[in-house]
Amino acid sequence: MTVGIARIADGEPVEGKRRDGRALLLKGARQLLAEKGYAGMELRDVAEQGEAPRGSIYHHFPGGKVQLAREAAELEGTMIRDLIERSLEERGLKQTLALFGNVFRRRVADYPERIGCPVAAIALARPEDPELAAAATAAFQSWERPIAAALRDEGVSAKDAETFAGLVVSTVEGALLRARAAGSQEPLDSAIGGLGHALDRLLEGSAASR
Repeated sequence: MTVGIARIADGEPVEGKRRDGRALLLKGARQLLAEKGYAGMELRDVAEQGEAPRGSIYHHFPGGKVQLAREAAELEGTMIRDLIERSLEERGLKQTLALFGNVFRRRVADYPERIGCPVAAIALARPEDPELAAAATAAFQSWERPIAAALRDEGVSAKDAETFAGLVVSTVEGALLRARAAGSQEPLDSAIGGLGHALDRLLEGSAASR
């Protein structure tokens, strides 16, 4: 199955050319999780969004809604991790922070009231299903690790690098909630700008201490 590639130029995840029924359902689930959350994701809507037969859901996902949501969020996590890693190699830390925000921004274009993150959506399902929360935690940590590694390469201490990487993910996820509530991209823009300033100070402080 083709799980997609990340277009580095604009931070937009795009699906590969091959789109089988399973991939279509995962694509639809990712979109609906981001827009409606886990509770609001109806299987009939997933089939419609993914342009796949409704009867194919339990064929591909015998575990039903929980399995579909978990795998959709895991796919989202993997695609964004790969995007972060490639961007860090090609663009560096500061531009990668902006790219991280653009991943979510571009999905909803002119409808910021729909902005969201599939990974955060399954995290909010707890305590209904701790399996989903565990998958969300793993995805968040997979985004933090390459950022922390890049910071260590810049001379930042391991502890500070880990802390800042966690701050990046938490700040962006929080900004998505604020952008959704406000119906505006401004909270996300502000968060990305603030992270850029904080990164500059962190790198300056690390350089001065060496």
